[in-house]
Amino acid sequence: MEKLKSLNYPGKIYLIIFLCVATLISLISVYNIQSPSGNRPYLFIFWDTFLAWVPVGIAVILDLLFCYTRKKIRAVLIIFVGASWFFFFPNAPYLVTDLLHVFARYSFDPDKRFWADLVFWQHLFTIFTIAILGLLLGSFSLFSVQNLMRISFGVIASWIFVIFVLLLSSFGIYIGRFVRWNSWDVIMRPGYILKELFIMLTDTSKQSHIFTFCKFMFMVLIISYVLFYVITRVRKL
Repeated sequence: MEKLKSLNYPGKIYLIIFLCVATLISLISVYNIQSPSGNRPYLFIFWDTFLAWVPVGIAVILDLLFCYTRKKIRAVLIIFVGASWFFFFPNAPYLVTDLLHVFARYSFDPDKRFWADLVFWQHLFTIFTIAILGLLLGSFSLFSVQNLMRISFGVIASWIFVIFVLLLSSFGIYIGRFVRWNSWDVIMRPGYILKELFIMLTDTSKQSHIFTFCKFMFMVLIISYVLFYVITRVRKL
């Protein structure tokens, strides 16, 4: 237990419980939204939210491996599991981009004051809550993994790691939203992915689109993470 305490347990468990409750409340709100025809337009968010929780679970596994495996096999296991965490991590902040579905699925007349309709705000606030949840889940798992990096390689290396992860995650979110690839495509179709990435990144007509989206996505990620980090660290003072 002393090893786990050094990794901020049981504080992490309390935070995970809070995130579980927040997830349950958010998904109930999502389920309660119905279109005029009686359909529930945002049920796909249940799957997106599940994927957002995957890096949290992997981060906990990394903590357990760090504390309870022998040094000879720890490095191999952590590299393997850490790579899985890295591939799934963008699924958490990806929930921010689900905000677009409010404008794609809510029926409104742009010539009228649709923003005076409380139903519109129900849609927007519900998906906005999901977006915040995604940022919290992502920040929690990244904070946990950064702590392992800090212990192993120092503070500077851990922040370089954070910047690297958030930069690549911004691009990963772009791919997920616009190209529609999934995390497991990296394993199932690596050759195809590398080929398509090369084509996409060398296409000058797409470079501006990619850069602009990733720039703003990175801003959202770094601001939300630094805020989470500062609040967490201040609580310990």
